[in-house]
Amino acid sequence: MSYDRADSASAWARSADIPDVSARGIASHVASLVRDGAIREGDVLPPVRVLAEELRVSPATVSAAWGLLKKRGMLVGSGKAGTRIASASGLVRGLEVFATVPGVNDLRLVYPDVALLPRLDDALRGAAQQPNLNEYYDSAILPGLAEAVEPGWPVPVDTFAVANGAVDAVWAVLRSLSVPGDRIIVETPTQPQILSLMLDLGLQPIPVAYVDGGVDTIALEQALRTRPVAMFFQPRAQVPTGWSISAAGRDAIAATVRGPHRPIFLEYDDLGDLARSPHLSIAERFPDHTVIIRSYEKAYGPDLRLAVMGGPEHLVRAAHAQIRLTRQWTSRILQSALEWMLRDEASARSLQEARSTYAVRLDRLVAELRARGVEVRSTDGLCAWIPVLDEVAAKEYLAGHGVLVLSGSSSSVNGGLPHIRAAVSRVPVEILGKLAEIIANATRVSS
Repeated sequence: MSYDRADSASAWARSADIPDVSARGIASHVASLVRDGAIREGDVLPPVRVLAEELRVSPATVSAAWGLLKKRGMLVGSGKAGTRIASASGLVRGLEVFATVPGVNDLRLVYPDVALLPRLDDALRGAAQQPNLNEYYDSAILPGLAEAVEPGWPVPVDTFAVANGAVDAVWAVLRSLSVPGDRIIVETPTQPQILSLMLDLGLQPIPVAYVDGGVDTIALEQALRTRPVAMFFQPRAQVPTGWSISAAGRDAIAATVRGPHRPIFLEYDDLGDLARSPHLSIAERFPDHTVIIRSYEKAYGPDLRLAVMGGPEHLVRAAHAQIRLTRQWTSRILQSALEWMLRDEASARSLQEARSTYAVRLDRLVAELRARGVEVRSTDGLCAWIPVLDEVAAKEYLAGHGVLVLSGSSSSVNGGLPHIRAAVSRVPVEILGKLAEIIANATRVSS
C-alpha cells in the first residue's frame, strides 16, 4: 500500500482512530497495524507534513514517531524515495527472528561452515592449564594474545584490548566516544546489526555510499559537514557487498577529511584472515584517530566470542573501560585458546583451506548468476549482494522455492536500490548452479 493523497480517510491516517496522537502514540498505532497486517512490508507511508495535517499535529511529532519506529527497525528510507515498512518484527535492527526450517536453503545469516573451523580441543586443554584461573583481573588483553595478534595487524598500534565479540567491541568504542544525538557516518549498505546498535545508542547514522574500492567521497564531504563523532566502515570483504577498499580509495578518504574536526575512524574487519583482500587501513594516514576491530569468530569459531581492538592508547583504554563496567573481562581461557591457534600450524592450514573453499563457493555463485544476466560484483567474503527488481517479491518467490534470503533494505539507512543478501558460506558447490537459476528468476519478479 502506498499513500494516495486523495485517500485522506485511510484508516491509519485518521486522528479518530489514534487515541494518543503523541509521537509514542502514533508510533504504537502504526506498529500495531503492521503487526496485524493492515500495513505490509514494503508499503510506503505518507509524507510527514501530509500525515501531520491529517492528524492535526506538528510535523515534528510525526518525525519523532518515525524516529521511534526506525530505531526498532520497522521503517527505512526518507526523502523523495519515501519512508516505508521494513519488517513486522523490526529486524535486528530487528534482525528477523531466524528460525531454522528443515529442508530449506537458509541463506540469511553469514555464518561460517562448522566443518571448516579449526579444532578447539587441544587449544582449550592447554588454555585450561594456565595459572591464576578464576582470579579476578583487569588486564585489557592477555600479553601472550597481544603478541600473537601483533604480527598480523595492518599497522603498528599503541595498545590492544579484547572484547566479547566484534559487535561488543563496536558497542564499547561507540559508547566511549558518543552521547545520544551524535552523528556517525556509516557506509551504506552495511551490516543490519551494526545499524541496530547505533540506533540503540541514540546515534544518528549519516549514510555514505560504499562503492567498490572505497566510498563516495562527494557524499563523504557532505556528511563531514554535520560534524560526526565517528565514521564506521569495513575495509575488506565488506558485508553485504563483498567489496574492499583499495589503496586509492583509502587515500581518497584521507584527502577528503580536511580541517581540524576529524572523526574517529572505526574499522570493522569481520572476517580477518579469511578475507582474500589485504587490510588497507586508514590508520596509515590517521593513526591517532583510528580504532581497528578484528573479529576472530568466523575464522576460528563463533563460541570463542572474541574480537580484538587496536589503536591509540586513549581510545582503546576508554573502550575497555566500558567493558569493565558491564562484562568485567573476557574469558582468559578463550583468549589463551585463540593465542594457541594463532601460533598453531595445523590451525593455519585449516584457515587457508577455509579461505579457499569460501572463495570457490562465492565465485561460483557469482559466475552462475552473471551467466544468467544478473550483475553481481561480490568478490570477497561469505555472501553475495544481488540486485533485484522488487525485494519483497523476490523474497516471496525464493521462499516459495525453499530459499530464504535477507532483504537489502535491512542493510541501509535510507533504503537504496533493491537488493537481496545471500550467504553462500554453507552451500555445497554442486548445488550452486541450480540455486543460481532460482535466484536469477527471483531477481526479475515484481508485485
